Amino acid sequence: MEKKDVVEVAGKKDAQAERRFTKQQVLASARYRDRRDLVSALLDDGRTYTIAEVGQMVDRFMKGKVR
Repeated sequence: MEKKDVVEVAGKKDAQAERRFTKQQVLASARYRDRRDLVSALLDDGRTYTIAEVGQMVDRFMKGKVR
């Protein structure tokens, strides 16, 4: 029984991870409160993003080399 419960919870997380958000919604979220300027520069208006996509973009930028 426990395995079934874990699968259901994992399914809910997958569905939640697939939700897409606009640039304005991401900027309004508490998750990116400390990086609003960076997120604003990285994201395009009129496009939607998953939380994973935004996280990858921020990580890639933060790990980039300084020229």
